[in-house]
Formats: sequence, C-alpha cells, structure tokens
Amino acid sequence: MLTKRLPKPISAQAHAYFDLLAFPAIMGLAAWMWPRNRKAALLVVANGLLEGTTAAITYFPPPGPVPLINFRAHVKIGLMGAPLFLATSSWVPGIPWADRRIVLLLGALPIVVNGLSDTSRPH
Repeated sequence: MLTKRLPKPISAQAHAYFDLLAFPAIMGLAAWMWPRNRKAALLVVANGLLEGTTAAITYFPPPGPVPLINFRAHVKIGLMGAPLFLATSSWVPGIPWADRRIVLLLGALPIVVNGLSDTSRPH
C-alpha cells in the first residue's frame, strides 16, 4: 500500500536490465566479503541466489530464460522477500557493524527498486 503513493519511473524493461547487472554485482560483492566475514558473504550469496532465480523465472520484456511468473509477481516477491532478508541479516550473530551495513544496504535496494517499478502495464 505504501508503494502505491510513489511515482513509478522504472519500467519492466529497465528493471530487467537492472536485475541482469545486479546478479553478477551481488556475487562479486560476496566474493569480496568472503575473506572479511564469511557469515556476511553467505547472506549476500543467499540474496544473490534469490534475486537471480526470481529474475530468471520472470517474464520481463525481454523474458528471463525460464519465464514462469509475470512482472507484477516478481515485484511482489521482491517487496516481501527484502524485509525477510533484512530481518534475517539483522539476527545473524558475529557480523561486525561495518560488514552488516553493507548487507543491510543490499537488502534495502530491492525495496527501493521494486517500490519504484511500474507494474500497471500487462506483461
């Protein structure tokens, strides 16, 4: 409901390209974090796998490799999954604040991108 009041400047196609770039960037972040804090790196990998899988099964224009869900469902998954990731990331012990900030920022990005994505057009 909260996101219905926001402008929706991100099209499904722009969102698809963002996800295409985000997956390798997230995996690169996980590789960078691995020597710093393995728990934080594993959280980043989990986030990347969820993001990558969701993008792969979404019928964007252009569609993912296995288009099973529409763009509206993709956005709903992102808006529901991100808070769960943030909560889980907050509860994992043994992550210093400097690394936890990175993980939490990564978890907040899908809320922003999905909240600003235009799902009004059928795809």
